[in-house]
Amino acid sequence: MRSLNRKKNTLFVVTLIVLIFFMVPFYMLVVNSFKPTAEFLKNPFALPQSFNLENFATAIERMNFSKSLFNTAFITVTAVVVNMIVSSMTGYLFARKKWKINKIIFMAFLASMVAPFQVYMIPLVRIYAGILGFSNNLLMVAYIAVGLNVPFAVFLYSGFVEGIPTELDEAALIDGCSFTRTFFHIIMPLLKPIIITVTVFVAMGVWNDFLMSSLFLTKTETKTLAISIKTFLTNHSAEYAPMMAGLLLSVLPVLIFYLIGQKYIIEGVIAGSVKG
Repeated sequence: MRSLNRKKNTLFVVTLIVLIFFMVPFYMLVVNSFKPTAEFLKNPFALPQSFNLENFATAIERMNFSKSLFNTAFITVTAVVVNMIVSSMTGYLFARKKWKINKIIFMAFLASMVAPFQVYMIPLVRIYAGILGFSNNLLMVAYIAVGLNVPFAVFLYSGFVEGIPTELDEAALIDGCSFTRTFFHIIMPLLKPIIITVTVFVAMGVWNDFLMSSLFLTKTETKTLAISIKTFLTNHSAEYAPMMAGLLLSVLPVLIFYLIGQKYIIEGVIAGSVKG
């Protein structure tokens, strides 16, 4: 009994340390959003001497915040919706149809998850921005984001569907439902936990993306929030205080979205990664 309590206490302490470790950057982001740059440089860990909202006004103006927010939201929502439809249908097909070609394609999906984006970066820019001329196109960035997130999403959807009894499909078939209608009317409503899980992961990745967006979106009117933050950085100086305010404004929407869907994440990941 004492050994069990000791393990629990040790786990609690380790968890608390990890929590503090991850919360320190967020703490610094929040408190320094209300300081002038000089005060930030003097002591970035101290609380602000007075809460000043000028940094937020400067960030909104300099970042062209409303336009950048729209661009980011457009890319994210488009990528999430298309990814959800394509990946859930593909995962259902892989889980229910045990064709040899499906196994090969599924393994190809898994293999593609190993390679980082930097492997695809130069070919993507060369083809879509260079040859096809799709630079500064929000839909193209959303399209590429869908492609990069499909393998992981299909992996989770397929594993989740494996846990749904095939008797439901058989009953729907007896009632005259086609394979497609069975998916949309019977299976898809049961995918709510994994849909929310994948949506949160994809949305956070696309919303916070900097590298891919910076390669394709170079005009001011097409920049996302992540790119607009660079407004406060120059070759010789940096306006840290308004940059912190801009970062805080940028992460708040996706943070709220994550907090709303967090209860489904663990359930969805476990169910989607362990096949029945």
